Amino acid sequence: MLNTVGGVPDLALAYFPDPTIGKNPLDRETYLRRLAFYDPDRWDPKDRPFFYLPDDAPADTVIEAEPFHSGRRDLVSYASRYVPRNPEVADRFERRRENLTGYLHLWRHDESADRPLVLILHGLMMGGPFRARRMFKVDRLFEQGLDVALHTLPGHWRRSDFIMFQRLLDPADIPMTVERVAQNVHDLHSAVLLLRRLGYERVGFIGASMGGFTAACYAAQVEHGPDFMFMAVPAVSLRHYLRPQSHRFSFPVDSELSDATLRAQELCSPLYLKPRYDTYRIRVVAHAGDRVCEAKDTRRWVESWGIEDYIELVGGHWVYLDRHARGDAWYGLLKQNGYI
Repeated sequence: MLNTVGGVPDLALAYFPDPTIGKNPLDRETYLRRLAFYDPDRWDPKDRPFFYLPDDAPADTVIEAEPFHSGRRDLVSYASRYVPRNPEVADRFERRRENLTGYLHLWRHDESADRPLVLILHGLMMGGPFRARRMFKVDRLFEQGLDVALHTLPGHWRRSDFIMFQRLLDPADIPMTVERVAQNVHDLHSAVLLLRRLGYERVGFIGASMGGFTAACYAAQVEHGPDFMFMAVPAVSLRHYLRPQSHRFSFPVDSELSDATLRAQELCSPLYLKPRYDTYRIRVVAHAGDRVCEAKDTRRWVESWGIEDYIELVGGHWVYLDRHARGDAWYGLLKQNGYI
């Protein structure tokens, strides 16, 4: 009963249409052809991988700097060097000029990079630094001696044409969605390389919801990654949010379109990816009544990846009972790794 009650607020995001998502203008043949490009049978993780990562850190610029407690907060910008795989969507991808710049917020004590650093991977529509500062308790982490950074997902905050809207997931445009998911992992690696170039040798991840999805996708691409990954209510499957709905298309939504939509998602869903990163360094916290990131999907993913450090709490995506348990799991992981 408590899980059912806790999951009620989740229905607003999981099942109700997003008014900011427009209607797809393409005809059926063109759209299905573009979807077919992302059929996982076209790609091979070893010989022809869909995801790819940059080899070196990007050029960066500190575009803002302001005092923060005894240190400061820098806003670092860098060019997203991701090039879409599908040439048919490249022009539209590049027209979103605001999304071609990546951002890394960095709360740092001083010029030294000797301290451990926590890199935050935010959730859907949670990309602004002020919301992230509150949700991830940046001040508390900073006061305990850590430096903290925030990776901005594509289509969020200044990477969106309207700062309050997310432009990462689009159920009316799965090809663009898959490309932006791949861009997200590519840009995250740029951010990690940038932090390494600044001198940070001890970096750990915390990702929530879509941030957990991001961390999981990254764990499928890198063998030698961060010291640890903490994933809270990770969105290992997006099938509910990205399901095709008739009002978003100028042609009927049938089984062929639904199947092609699901197949394309397999290319970038942690449920269908294999880990390269050491799963013993991953801690996952899920909520049993979650209707946005369903626990049954998380359990299936955890089992398939062999993740042993798994905790499940009572409640929904946002409303859950034992708020101390999740914090204890997080700060316990920091202590276990000698971060605090």
